[in-house]
Amino acid sequence: MNRTLSGHGLYLLHFTHNKELSEFYVSIALRFLALSMIGIFIPIFLLYEIALPLSLVLYFFIAFAFFFIFSSLLAAYISARIGFKHLILLSVPFQISFILLLALLENFRIPLFLIAAAGAIASGFYWIGHHADLAKFTKKKKRASQVGLSFFVVGVSALIGPIVGGLLLTEFSYVVLFVVTSVLLLLSTIPLFFTKDFYQRVPFSARDVFRGNKARDALAFMGQGIEIGTLGVLWPIFIFSLLGAYFALGLVGTFGALMSSVASIIIGRVADKVGRKNVLRVGAYSLSVLWFFRTLVSSASHVFLVTIFSFVTDIAGLPMDSVSYTKAHYSKSPTGYLVFREIFINIGKIIAYVFMLLAGSFIATFIFTGAAQALLLLF
Repeated sequence: MNRTLSGHGLYLLHFTHNKELSEFYVSIALRFLALSMIGIFIPIFLLYEIALPLSLVLYFFIAFAFFFIFSSLLAAYISARIGFKHLILLSVPFQISFILLLALLENFRIPLFLIAAAGAIASGFYWIGHHADLAKFTKKKKRASQVGLSFFVVGVSALIGPIVGGLLLTEFSYVVLFVVTSVLLLLSTIPLFFTKDFYQRVPFSARDVFRGNKARDALAFMGQGIEIGTLGVLWPIFIFSLLGAYFALGLVGTFGALMSSVASIIIGRVADKVGRKNVLRVGAYSLSVLWFFRTLVSSASHVFLVTIFSFVTDIAGLPMDSVSYTKAHYSKSPTGYLVFREIFINIGKIIAYVFMLLAGSFIATFIFTGAAQALLLLF
């Protein structure tokens, strides 16, 4: 036991000597604490508080993914001029605008596409900067471990967020929740500027997005996007219909984050030792099985039982992100590859939402999502 604890201590201590990664981990801790307080509740807010029909909620998220694709391209051009850290900083006003517009939606008629556009621009700007940071500053031999630590930081932050969000919604209102989230988002940008910003060495061109990138990678990212879309939007709606309370939904989010944070460090270290693609294969098969079991969920106890295995998403996602960063790092246009990634992940999300609209069944969509994880094997 002492050897294990010592190993983890040295492992974490290593990152204090990497200023860029250390500041980045602090930044994402604050950001994902903020977003985990609100993210799981957005589909529920639109469906139950605003009383939108499910079809309109899905169209909202289709629009969000569509705008995300174009904002990723815009982010690549802007980053060449202002740097990736300033790109992340620029995402914050759009993220706060997104949160504010959602808060105002209860009392004002605001076009949904405008809200979706604000959120998508925030996400596109942030994620291009986020991925560029990890692609540049993680080391090839330790990339999965270092990405695993970022997953761990997100997981620990998300332990608190959903349950605090649930309490704020229960005791106060969405407005209070949105204000707290906005303040944390502003604070999250401060650690990024303890070191200098960085830029892509060569000018970005839209042609870089598809030049030299493989159809196999595109299909794999689409499979990942289908899972992200279903897990982030459809699964919360489905389980809220069983749980019926914000606090219970927040508790599920916290419990899931606990499972993921504990597993992420282990998964990262194993992936560096046995090979990231080997772990990815295990993750793809496991994720397919997990989605099959999600089709059997019919009570609150089932929800918590399935949540125990939420770390399975990281078995697939962590090595896939690690390999993505390696490919981006050695690409002629690192930013082009990252935009390519975001485009096809968001196409995958759109496919998931359209499938739900056409099938009209959560169960059928969960089965489809599980089957789509076979696409990860192409990566």
